[in-house]
Amino acid sequence: MSHVVAVLSDVAALRLEQLGPVARQAVEELLKELETAPRLGVLRHVGAGGRQEVYKTKLEPREGMPGLAVAYVYLPDPPPAAVVIISVTPDDPADEPWF
Repeated sequence: MSHVVAVLSDVAALRLEQLGPVARQAVEELLKELETAPRLGVLRHVGAGGRQEVYKTKLEPREGMPGLAVAYVYLPDPPPAAVVIISVTPDDPADEPWF
């Protein structure tokens, strides 16, 4: 896979400020992973004629940080491909379906 540009949206960056430095570091690590593996999460939606893919992934809790749910959009075309993290929230397992 070629290199993908991976960035945070302004909204996600503001949320990370509230979640603290450990969360910021964890998401920075995720951004680096997404540069080489942009389809890392669970596909939640495909839109715009297949040119947008919305994924959700989770970051495990660590000292100083709760588990996090991260939503991002992968835009494979036109080049360069890009990933934009659009949401970072504390993970709530109750939000997951039971099927």
